[in-house]
Amino acid sequence: AARVQPPHNPPSSQTRLMQARHATLDSRMRVPGAASGSHRAVNAWAQRTSIAAHAALNKAALSQPRSCGSHPAQVLAALSAAVFLLYGPEEALAARVQPPIVESARRCTTDTLKIFADTRSVMSQEASSGGMTEALVDVRGCDFHGQDLHKEVMSGVVLSKADFSGVNFKGVQMARADARGANLSGTDFSDVNAFGTQFDGADLREAQFENAILSSATFGKFGGEWANLENTHFEGALLSSSDIVRICENPTLTKETRKFELGCRASR
Repeated sequence: AARVQPPHNPPSSQTRLMQARHATLDSRMRVPGAASGSHRAVNAWAQRTSIAAHAALNKAALSQPRSCGSHPAQVLAALSAAVFLLYGPEEALAARVQPPIVESARRCTTDTLKIFADTRSVMSQEASSGGMTEALVDVRGCDFHGQDLHKEVMSGVVLSKADFSGVNFKGVQMARADARGANLSGTDFSDVNAFGTQFDGADLREAQFENAILSSATFGKFGGEWANLENTHFEGALLSSSDIVRICENPTLTKETRKFELGCRASR
């Protein structure tokens, strides 16, 4: 009878982040130029949307008062990953559009590699099949060289132009990662699941891929440079015949690797 209304609680940071994301996702249904097939218009729109979404998410994440147990660096780290949720995997690969890097004190630490780790590991099949939007984590340009990261989840990590040389990745989940142009020389990828990972233009000299899952992984050019596969080993790696054909096009492979590990056909 008194019609007592509950106290008004302002939306949480998480709620505002989701609202910003949904608004951007809705706008994706009205891409200017999409109907006419104008790729230039679509790409330009995607770039503008990326910057606008970045600003919206920043405002949503930072406008709320800090709650107990939260930390500004954690908010920024989560924001860095959340921005990538705005684009599906097919769009990201086709348009090559990446949002601006959100810098924070912890961006280039293992704390960032733990963002969405459970989701990126458990939901790998749904994401790779296009059944859900990929959750990506951004460590572009960071320096992790020489570290033991065999307990981390690298699936969906964007490590383009980062330094992961000499890292122990043995047995990790690394599906659909973006390692284009990264320094991965001397890295141990034994028993790794690198399904669909892009190694184009990466420095993979002396890297070990023994018994790794490399289906749909690419080792081509990035920025005009081939992935460097000098003394890279693929013994026991899972590769389809079409995967092998693509890898064998790489001129940096040694003769021994071509003949005994990949079984490349002699060029005519």
